[in-house]
Amino acid sequence: MTQGRKRTKIVLNKPSAPVIPLRFEDMVLDCGNGKKSYTHRLRYRHVPTVKQIKSGNEVLANRDDIVREIHQRLNPLPENLSKRHYFSGLVNYFRYIDGIGYQGDLFSNSGMIYCIKHFNKLSEKGEQVSKVKQIKNSLSFLLRLWNRESDLRSLPEVAARALADNKAFHVETELKPLSKVLIKGGLAFQEAIEKNELLDIHPFFDEELFTERAKSHGWTLRTIAYKKNGFKSCMKPRARTIKDSPLPLERLHRQTFYNQASRNWFFVFSMLTGMNTSVLANVRHKDVSFKSIGSGRFVFDGEKFRAGYKNLDNSCGFSQRTKELVIRWLKTSKVMYQSLGIPLSNELPLCPFFNTSGEVWTFNTHSSHIGYINGQLEKIIGLKVTVSRFRATKSDVLMRVTEDIFLVSQGLNNTVNVVAKRYSSGVQTDHDNNLNATFGALSAAAKGEDIGKSVENAKAMCSDILSDYDYKNLRSRESKEQPLMTTPSGIKCAGATPEKLVAEARRMKQLGIDFSKDTGRCTDFLSCFDCDSHKLVASENDIWLMLSFLEQIEDLKEMVASNSAPKDEYFVVERMLKKVLVRLKQKAPKNYAQAKQKVDDGDYHPLYQDRASASQFFKG
Repeated sequence: MTQGRKRTKIVLNKPSAPVIPLRFEDMVLDCGNGKKSYTHRLRYRHVPTVKQIKSGNEVLANRDDIVREIHQRLNPLPENLSKRHYFSGLVNYFRYIDGIGYQGDLFSNSGMIYCIKHFNKLSEKGEQVSKVKQIKNSLSFLLRLWNRESDLRSLPEVAARALADNKAFHVETELKPLSKVLIKGGLAFQEAIEKNELLDIHPFFDEELFTERAKSHGWTLRTIAYKKNGFKSCMKPRARTIKDSPLPLERLHRQTFYNQASRNWFFVFSMLTGMNTSVLANVRHKDVSFKSIGSGRFVFDGEKFRAGYKNLDNSCGFSQRTKELVIRWLKTSKVMYQSLGIPLSNELPLCPFFNTSGEVWTFNTHSSHIGYINGQLEKIIGLKVTVSRFRATKSDVLMRVTEDIFLVSQGLNNTVNVVAKRYSSGVQTDHDNNLNATFGALSAAAKGEDIGKSVENAKAMCSDILSDYDYKNLRSRESKEQPLMTTPSGIKCAGATPEKLVAEARRMKQLGIDFSKDTGRCTDFLSCFDCDSHKLVASENDIWLMLSFLEQIEDLKEMVASNSAPKDEYFVVERMLKKVLVRLKQKAPKNYAQAKQKVDDGDYHPLYQDRASASQFFKG
């Protein structure tokens, strides 16, 4: 067998791409929407700005290799907000490391743990609350790329944000004053835009409220002057914006004004609908088409969402009043676009943001700074608005009214599990009311008042009308029970319980009245509020009857000396009536307005043409 010749190895000279070292100054991350992040900033101690680096006074930190590695990891990411967030998280991390003079491996477990613990403590105090999550996300991104999952698992959990950041607004003490300021400001902006005027002072400003807050917080004269000036300066473009923007000053001034107005109306709609930021920000002109879902409620019915309106996250619907506000703002936003020379299109956002280049963005864009509205709002009423808090308020009210997790999940377009987790411990407002009632009763008892009476009064004064009434029983038209009887207080009665009838018969006997002539009827109408058989029917006649009753109660308070009823009873009944009427006004505003007009005109219900008609309920 002949052995063949040994194969000869042939070397091929393949052309290869030359390795061109990337200059640090060219390490720029494109984050979309014209936003850039400059990775070479990480080379310097305390991560200065690009402008500070150009001054030539910054000190290099001898970490070029790791900075180059970070750039290579971040650069291929999609041009979106995530890339910018990852870089910002690393800026904060490097600044912390440099701030404590840390030496050694930049991404050692100990360094990362110390950093997260530090920002967790700040977050728990309400300081720099967003930084710890941003840092943890950035570190997690890199550790996964470096196959350091075990090290990632050793990092501390991010501290939960303070409850105040996402808990529901208290309806009486927070939501009411907040809504007044937001609506007042929104209408002022709207009127100015429609008249082609620019306001010099933010319409949130209220001299009386501002002065009251300044006194309560002990602001110095210098602080007062600075904060008051903010209501003017926020309506004009900043000096740096004027310098960097290619737009003329008049255009920048107009855009700044329009952005403030748009933020205001964004939060008005958030308050009225409870919609998420991402959803509400993406509502465009073509989506402003309404669909009635009954009972005077509407939802957005844009072409994009015709497969099911729940996808638009407004399945609970909103009122006729909200619908009218949306329609008017739609017209106002068109005026804004026209005055800026932007061609009208159905694709334009309902609440636009105009950037310094004259482009139209939505408030989903990071640099739109939707939270700027709080700078002026806090100086007036001490509250900050966020979409999450308005959404939490919507969910709390739904839960208090319905006490049904499934219905709340439908209203919020969430899963039942998500809602159940939130309300596993009940509703915070209910807990607050219960605590107020408890402390109120203890205080009264400590002053020598009878314990039973203390508890009863505390319950009446701290009760919540939204949860006192059974939502399912309010639907009287759908009820198959016996016809409802209208009581003199304006509440409908479905028939007294056996226990109530026994007590009523005993009461009638003591008064010498033959109860057999009106078998099955209850005349203890002041107890209707705590009775399981009551119904809340928002007809004009029932509201008129209740308003007339309330008017007489208020008159009777002035005649306490000549009346045998205890003074406290007037206040308890008056407060309860007012709470019921607030609910009726929300339920049927048109009927309420018509009934209120009658009473304002002095046209009382025939049952209450004089004070004696109401006083009889306090005797016996």
